[in-house]
Amino acid sequence: MAYQRTKYPPWSWSSSRKGTFRECKRKYYYNYYGAHNGWESDAPEEAKQAYRFKNLDGIYLILGSAVHEIAEFTCKIIDSTSKLPEESKLIDKVRYLLNQAYTESKNPEAWYRSPKQNFMLQEFYYGGGLSNNLIKQIKERMRKAVPNLLTSQSISEIVKDKCEIKIAERMDTFMVGDTPVYAIPDLVYKDKGGSWIVVDWKTGKEYDSHLAQITIYAIYIMEKFNLKIKDVKGRVEYLLTGRSRDVEITPETVKEVRSEIVESIKNMKEYLKDETENIPKSKENFPLTRHTRFCRWCNFYELCKEEIGR
Repeated sequence: MAYQRTKYPPWSWSSSRKGTFRECKRKYYYNYYGAHNGWESDAPEEAKQAYRFKNLDGIYLILGSAVHEIAEFTCKIIDSTSKLPEESKLIDKVRYLLNQAYTESKNPEAWYRSPKQNFMLQEFYYGGGLSNNLIKQIKERMRKAVPNLLTSQSISEIVKDKCEIKIAERMDTFMVGDTPVYAIPDLVYKDKGGSWIVVDWKTGKEYDSHLAQITIYAIYIMEKFNLKIKDVKGRVEYLLTGRSRDVEITPETVKEVRSEIVESIKNMKEYLKDETENIPKSKENFPLTRHTRFCRWCNFYELCKEEIGR
């Protein structure tokens, strides 16, 4: 479909959007409104800046994206050959993406011109690059995550039982009222008992919010494939520790998560001047977080630092 310019961004909801809204209303504004159309050559300077900063990447985020990439690749290999790819090749793929981000971050001019097509690590833009200690931590996480992916409960089950893979890394939406809700299940497969297993890979710490996120994915799968709640199970795979956490999908949890989405949508819409066109109120109506000690690690810090200093 050809690109169609819109004055304001389309309205939608996602778990990450909810997280940004709760973290800092100003960050939410820049990410979902201020950066819109910032890729255009004649855009206001602040929109261009917000768009660039939106495309900054942290090294931990790059690692997570790389692991998700090899997880999708692994599922495709299993689906076509019924065999696991070699661990060394997967590590090489992750290392390549990390090195690419590192190398491109040394060329800020390219990122400045085309922030969507070039990497810029936040650690380079706001700091002096990657410390030896940070590089060591990233390498250690990589060496844990890749073998834990290959021996994870979900991958092991798929290979052993020759399970049918239904979805691997595909973004789509379902509706809650008039709002499209984004869902990106990392993996969905059908086990030997006929249950649909919805999997979310995690390369960081365990949080209770992950349980709600997997329930959102389960709702999407139920609506997309016209399934009943009893047919769907959730699982979060923590690749740093190798731990799996099964999530029971029940009518109660589905109702609770839907209610939380509705409440979150309501809270977000209070910051709109026009709900029909998704026109936000002015930037000043989106306050800075009170926890300003964390601002230094925000992508949009440069746009807020003078105001934070007052």
